[in-house]
Amino acid sequence: MSLARSRQPEGFTLHTRSGGAIVESPTEKPVILPKQNQADPTLHAWADARFAVDIMLEHALFFVLLMPPETAGDERTEAQGFHQKFTALYKRIEAAGPPERGALKPYTDDIVEEIKPFIAYKARLGLAQTEGRLRSLVWPLFFDHTLHEAERWSRRLEALGHGESEFDRNEVATFWTNIMDEHAQFVAHLLDPQEKELIDTCFNTSRVFHDLNKGGLGGVVSALVHRPSTVVKSLVKNPEVDAILSAAQTILDFKIEATRGIEAGRIKSIIDPRLADHVRREALKFVDELKRAV
Repeated sequence: MSLARSRQPEGFTLHTRSGGAIVESPTEKPVILPKQNQADPTLHAWADARFAVDIMLEHALFFVLLMPPETAGDERTEAQGFHQKFTALYKRIEAAGPPERGALKPYTDDIVEEIKPFIAYKARLGLAQTEGRLRSLVWPLFFDHTLHEAERWSRRLEALGHGESEFDRNEVATFWTNIMDEHAQFVAHLLDPQEKELIDTCFNTSRVFHDLNKGGLGGVVSALVHRPSTVVKSLVKNPEVDAILSAAQTILDFKIEATRGIEAGRIKSIIDPRLADHVRREALKFVDELKRAV
């Protein structure tokens, strides 16, 4: 274990698996987010740019790992190029710190422009994989999943460029419940077939988020019926919000423990520990955004 080495400017909170200043393994990446009462769009722009670009560089890495050079050599080389580009961009964001208020829109515009070619790549390869013109190990759903994330982060950065740091609760809930649903499906299909209990847990969790993604009390009721222990903590004040937040916190806790189990070899799977930490950080961001939007 070692101290988290990420730069943490004033006005931010460092988030680790354990909740302290210690990272547990070489594959853990701490997340730096504005403090809960912080609304400054320049701070949010830096934190979200840092988070989004890190996610993009890992998407590219996962594509590289899942593209055999014998069947997808050109596409794999493209993914390597994106990985190098976003790695360099991440380092620049990390080193520079938050932008000045007067430079906010150019700052976010530049990052959105860097993401656009990756959006086009994901859309093109997703279609090719679906139509059988690409023979990689990337599911069509994974291409769509990563495409939707890139588009969402572009929209978020564009809003921040206009000084809008607030989160819309409906947007946060709709986007992230779908992402968590798909994460659960991915993990279920990457576990060793002998991990039957965990596989069942993943499918049940997927169903909960699928229900919650419908919105309204109807979705909450469906989720309660299918997996009450994942949903209920407090449904008194605002049943829909509390149900989604409870489910978000539950899947974050599950992902933390699953990541530890994968790293230690207690969970049998073909899940790269970097992918496990990747989805853990996204669940953390879901919880954080939902708390700000409530």
